[in-house]
Amino acid sequence: MRPLPRTRGFTLFELLVVIALIGISIALVGLGVGKGLHSAHERRALSEVVHALRAARVQAIVTGQPAQTRFDLNSGRFQGPLQKVRQLPADMHVQLHTAEGLGSAFEFYPDGGSSGGNLLLTRDAQQWRVDINWLTGSVQLRALK
Repeated sequence: MRPLPRTRGFTLFELLVVIALIGISIALVGLGVGKGLHSAHERRALSEVVHALRAARVQAIVTGQPAQTRFDLNSGRFQGPLQKVRQLPADMHVQLHTAEGLGSAFEFYPDGGSSGGNLLLTRDAQQWRVDINWLTGSVQLRALK
C-alpha cells in the first residue's frame, strides 16, 4: 500500500490566532465608530444652540420686536423663536451668564443688539463657550479645551 501524499493545511492553533485577530479588529472598529458618533452628537448639539441664538437675532431684526432664545438648564432643553424645543445630550452641562431679569434666556433687539452674555457647555473633559455680544448681537462659538 502506498502512503497517501501529505497535504498542507492550517493547524487548529493558526485558525484560532486568525479568529482572535479578527475579533480584536472588529472591537477596534466598533470603538472608533462609537467615538465618531459621540463627536457627531456634540457637533450637532453645538450647532443647534448657535443656530437658535442666531435665529432669534434675525427674528428680532425682521419683525422689529425683541426675540428670545430660552434655556431650561435642569432638563438641557432650549428653544429659539418659531422653533421646536431642542434637547442637548444628557451628559452635556450648561452654564448660562446673561442679563439680570431675563432668567435663563438671551434676548435680541430690533437694532441687532442683544442682552449679551455667554453659555458654557461642558461634556466629559471638553468645554465650549458661546459668546453673545451685547452691542452687535453676534454669536461666536469657540472650544476651550
